[in-house]
Formats: sequence, C-alpha cells, structure tokens
Amino acid sequence: MRRILTATLATCGMLASFTVASASWPAAADPLSDAKAKAATLQKQVSALQLQVEQASERYDAAEAQLGDLVGQQRLAQRRVDAAKAQVDANRNVVNARARALYMSGGTFALYASLIQGGSPANLAAALHDVSTVTSTSQRALVAVAAADSDAQAAQLAVDALLQKQNDLTAAANEAQTEVQQALSNQQAALNDANTQVRSIEEQIQAQIDADNAARAAALLAAAQQAAADGGYTDTGGSAVAQAAIAAASTQLGKPYVYGGSGPDVWDCSGLTQWAFRQAGVYLPRTAAQQYAAVPTKIPLGQLEPGDLLFWATDLSNAASIHHVAIYVGNGQMLAAPHTGTVVQLQPVYLDGYFGAVRPA
Repeated sequence: MRRILTATLATCGMLASFTVASASWPAAADPLSDAKAKAATLQKQVSALQLQVEQASERYDAAEAQLGDLVGQQRLAQRRVDAAKAQVDANRNVVNARARALYMSGGTFALYASLIQGGSPANLAAALHDVSTVTSTSQRALVAVAAADSDAQAAQLAVDALLQKQNDLTAAANEAQTEVQQALSNQQAALNDANTQVRSIEEQIQAQIDADNAARAAALLAAAQQAAADGGYTDTGGSAVAQAAIAAASTQLGKPYVYGGSGPDVWDCSGLTQWAFRQAGVYLPRTAAQQYAAVPTKIPLGQLEPGDLLFWATDLSNAASIHHVAIYVGNGQMLAAPHTGTVVQLQPVYLDGYFGAVRPA
C-alpha cells in the first residue's frame, strides 16, 4: 500500500508538471478509462436485457402451458356440445312423431269428440285418462326440447369462450416471444457495437460482480445456517425424492438454455425444475412463479436442504414478479439453467433479488 501511495504521489507530481508545461496542448482522453466506462455501461445494459428476457420467457411459458391445458378443455366442451345437440335432435324427433300421430288421429279435439260419443262411464273415464296421458307426454316432450336446446346453447357458449381464451393466449405468447427476441437482438447488437477490449472488460466486470455476489451470499447463508443450527435445526441432507430430482437434473448438465425449453435437449429454468421433479414423482406447474405458489412449504434461508427450490424476483414483496428458479444441491451450490448463452450448470447461490425457497418433497 505504501509503495502504491508513493508511486501515486510521484505520478501526480509528474502529471502536474506536465500540465504546467503543456497547458497550451488539448487534453488527451485515456483510452483505458474510456473502455472501462463503456464496458460498465455495456454490463448494465446486458444485465437489464437478460432480466427482460427472463420475465418475457416466464410469460411465454405461462401462455404455452395454458394453451396446452386448453386443448383438453376444448375437446371436453365440444363433446358436450355434440351430446347436447344430439339430445335436442332426439327430443325433437319424439315431438314430431307425436305430432304426426295426433294429426293422423284428427288432433286432440278429435280424440275428445270420440270420447263423448263412446260407451259406458267406466270406458269414458279410462279413455279420458289415455287422452290426458297423450297430451301430457307431448307437453313434456316439448319441455325436454326446450331444455336440451338451452343446454346446447350453453355448451356452445362454453366452446366459444374457450376459443376466445385460446386466441388471447396465442396473442400473449406471440407478444412475449416478440419481446424475448427483441431483447436478445438488442443484447447482441450492444455486444456487436462494442470492440474487443470493451467486451473483454465487460466480461471481467460481470465476473467480478458474480464473484462478489457469491461471496456475499456464502457469508449470509453460512450465518443463517449457523443461527438455525443454534436454534436446534438439523439438516437432513434432503429426502429421497429431493435426491432423485437432483440426480435427474444432473443428467442435463451442459445442455443449452433456450427460452421456452422443456427438454429433452434444451431447457429454461422452470422447464428444468418441472421436469426434474416429475422424474421424482412430484408434479409442478410450468413457470417459476407458479411453482413457488403451488408448494405450500416455504423454507427460510438458514434451513435450506438439497432439493429445495430457490426463487428470484424483481419485486421482493410480490411473488407474481418471480422470474427465475434453481435447485439447491447443498454446500452453497445450486443447479440451474441461468439464461440465454449459458448451459445447465452448477453455480454458487447468489442472493441479489432472492425471493425465497420451497420444499416440493
């Protein structure tokens, strides 16, 4: 430190002498400082665009998952429409058959007229009962037609609503996809505009940020775990289900991140966690935010065990803003599909934007 200070003072003295001697010369820019400033701006821009991609990817995944669920709902709704229409046709056939029979017999008036002309009081009472039955049956058939027709209309409205929902979800998926592609294009353009030196410095800045975040997270995690242990908590090492999920996810190491990826060759963050736990017999919804909401067992930082899911959000007071998920594997490490341009990998846990954890197993 003393050598650095001495050298610095000496340099300052030289610079002062140079300034006095060359006051008439224009000031020259420091190329390295300029490159570092550009690299810092580039790092912030790339990070912001990566976050935008993650958020849009979550919206895309949600729309795609809902579209998948909608297929089954539409098939069921269409079967209900078909059955209701068939019932309408059947009831109308009954009404038409009875109408033809009455017409052939001269109608209801003719039936009553024939009763007035006929036989004994006992026979008359029986005949009246028969006529009443015929007319009541016809009325019930008409009511059945109306009811079946109402059911058919309701079923058709349900199908129409599902079709509208499909259109809305398709539009949402397309919008999210466009946003992802635009953000990735902007990110690539920003990198292309920077020269080799600026890109190299940007990578160094990002690596240092990642290292600082990891070190800070390791210290916080260790302190939280120690506090939990002092309070009597014992780490079980993760359940058999958790270990099975980790083992499944580990087989995907090295495969590339692609937004919307749900295997078998490409993954996004929530696609990987959903698939890994499905191999272990636990069914999770598609997106990171949905996975957090679906698992009731929330885990404090100091009680993390292998197999717990870790989540990150843009708003730490709003679970709906969750945009990333990873699987904790122990010893301050997690298994994740981080973002475009990376692969499924093990990485140190970081807590910048960390929202919380759940235990699916």
